[in-house]
Amino acid sequence: MFRCGDHGKRRCRLHGGCPRSDPVTLATGTPGGVYHPIGNAICRMFNLEGEHQAMPCVAVSSDGSVANIRRVESGDSTFGLSRTDVAYAAFHGEGPFAAAGPDPSLRILIALYPEAFTVVARANTSIRDFQDLRGKRVGIGTIGVGYNFTRDVVLGFYGSTIPDPERVLEFAPAEQNQALCSNKVDAIIFEAGHPNGLTQEATTDCRARLVRVAGPPIDRLLATHSYYIASVIPGGMYAGNPGDVPTIGTRAVLVSSSNQPDELTYAVVKSVFENFAVFRLLHPALSADSLVGWWRSARTVRRRLLW
Repeated sequence: MFRCGDHGKRRCRLHGGCPRSDPVTLATGTPGGVYHPIGNAICRMFNLEGEHQAMPCVAVSSDGSVANIRRVESGDSTFGLSRTDVAYAAFHGEGPFAAAGPDPSLRILIALYPEAFTVVARANTSIRDFQDLRGKRVGIGTIGVGYNFTRDVVLGFYGSTIPDPERVLEFAPAEQNQALCSNKVDAIIFEAGHPNGLTQEATTDCRARLVRVAGPPIDRLLATHSYYIASVIPGGMYAGNPGDVPTIGTRAVLVSSSNQPDELTYAVVKSVFENFAVFRLLHPALSADSLVGWWRSARTVRRRLLW
């Protein structure tokens, strides 16, 4: 048993105290993306432990990073998946979290896998680089989708916002491919680990092209913000895209709140580490991670620090 009362204000010890009837919840993303299967994989590792049968981990769908952190902050979810830039903004009260202010209780528990800022364009357009989006119909995520935060950061370093707001259309993540393939937009923007089902569907069903996000503005961005990294979507990973595509990326992380009991957060991390070989096989995005990075994140858990 892990806690008593609301949002962990009164704590129970791991093998004693009052019972917990509600499940451990992990906010993920939309089916078809990477967060959803990764969240299910984490819960699967936790649920392998027989002592957790009374309060199993349940992965729940959501709109992504921003929504997940808000769920963790409110106590609606025990854990959530996010990207490093969004977690940083929440911790410091920036961007979409400016109105709420800093959240010093937010904790990063595990650094998972790299995520690439991804732009996919219709093959019959002239879009080759990010700057070619000017004046084009662009599909973006709805409010609460974390990659809109990254998009705005990228645009800031290009010295502009997307022109012609009437040509920017909001779609739920699961609807973006349909909008692209039905010619409602010329390109879509999102962020995800690769490979993923959404990009595979777009490149297969409507022969879409991955777009370069590189050049001097991106060099300045990387020099300014340490939580962004240079990234490459490998050539040949998707149909019709034989060459490497440079872009930027972040890292997917598992987050929680210091209001949650230490025993619970440690038990979740421990269940992944102890079943690490199996966990890495549950999704292709996990295959590139090294044990060194994982054990460094374990020390972060014990210190209960975000950065």
